[in-house]
Amino acid sequence: MKEGCLERNLINLPKIGKVKVVLHRTIPSGFNIKTASITKKCDGYYLVLSLEDKTIPEIKPNINPDSIVGIDVGLKDFFTTSEGEVVEIPQYYRKAQKRLRVIQKRVSRRKKGGNNRLKAIKQLGKQHKKGSDKRKDFHFKTANHLLSKYDVIAHEKLNVKGLAKSRLAKSVLDAGWSSFLTILASKAVRVAWPTALNAGLLTVPVSPKNTSQNCSNCGNKVPKKLHVRWHDCPHCGCSLDRDHNAAINIRNRAAGFEVTVR
Repeated sequence: MKEGCLERNLINLPKIGKVKVVLHRTIPSGFNIKTASITKKCDGYYLVLSLEDKTIPEIKPNINPDSIVGIDVGLKDFFTTSEGEVVEIPQYYRKAQKRLRVIQKRVSRRKKGGNNRLKAIKQLGKQHKKGSDKRKDFHFKTANHLLSKYDVIAHEKLNVKGLAKSRLAKSVLDAGWSSFLTILASKAVRVAWPTALNAGLLTVPVSPKNTSQNCSNCGNKVPKKLHVRWHDCPHCGCSLDRDHNAAINIRNRAAGFEVTVR
């Protein structure tokens, strides 16, 4: 058994040897194992395999440039598309806050160095991981949903690190925009396991400047504060949801036919 080879429930790792593993999915035929990473989490050790298949195209040969959608991520809804579709934000962390608060108090009341404190810390870690796993699952399913409908997906190039330092930090981190956009870009150019239906698609980041302020119909700037959730253009009469208007502007910028006003 060579290093890096996987046979049934055993993998041969360099400097470690044969290790028993529990696979949650089978390795597709034709894929080669390139790297193996072992991570320790609160509920055990995890093995992440990086696979290679040279037959995957860089860009889908029959990609349809007209099959494009813009998405505007937000805190009211997870995102709104340029087609008017709205995906609700799940808020896994906020929903788990009450339970987390109880376990955190349990940790603080236990004697430092005691077994009961270690058990409470492990329980707290599992609760955090549960929310993280739910969020990751939501991100993957939502990315698959978009990639099954469109060939090109445009989104804002966000400074998530900067937003995470603002007063909206808890909501921004709970939404996990950065993680979602990374997953979306990764799944677009790679194989959507176990089929290759979503391979070779495109994600296009665009400038977020004035996407909410500019009118998506005539291009005029219509200033509005954050609490104003509806776009009413006094110049052309365009009236629609603020996020829907922003999503259309994002799609137009990626498609290269943004309306300009002279």
